[in-house]
Amino acid sequence: MWFSPLLQGGAALSGAVVQLIRPTSDISSGAWTPSTGSDLFSMLDETVADDNDYIVTTSTSTAEVGLSSASDPAVSTGHIIRYRAKGTGTLTVKLMQGATTIATHVPTLTTSFQTFTFTLSGAEADSITDYSNLRLQFVSS
Repeated sequence: MWFSPLLQGGAALSGAVVQLIRPTSDISSGAWTPSTGSDLFSMLDETVADDNDYIVTTSTSTAEVGLSSASDPAVSTGHIIRYRAKGTGTLTVKLMQGATTIATHVPTLTTSFQTFTFTLSGAEADSITDYSNLRLQFVSS
């Protein structure tokens, strides 16, 4: 299972400033490892996708990265999570607020990198009460 760069999330809002929320810290790594260096988040924080650095695991494992703080956009639309991945098995990507799951996405992986996006529903976006405590969780199985 390979999980590649370009994890971007935030509010892409009409008539408002777009906020890009990027990984800024490792919370837990499990059996996931970076392709270079020692930090997972630094492999995932690009503005433009770079498939030359990534995080990877070959076993069932969970990792979490903390996201940069954002301000509440005060709208329920335009909250989009975008990432690139490839591999075999199952990958589950969760947007978390602390220990609470806000949204879950399970992509269909192939052996080539693909860009995946999922948009939060209005109810999911409204359930975010602390934009400074958001994280992404990756579960491989």
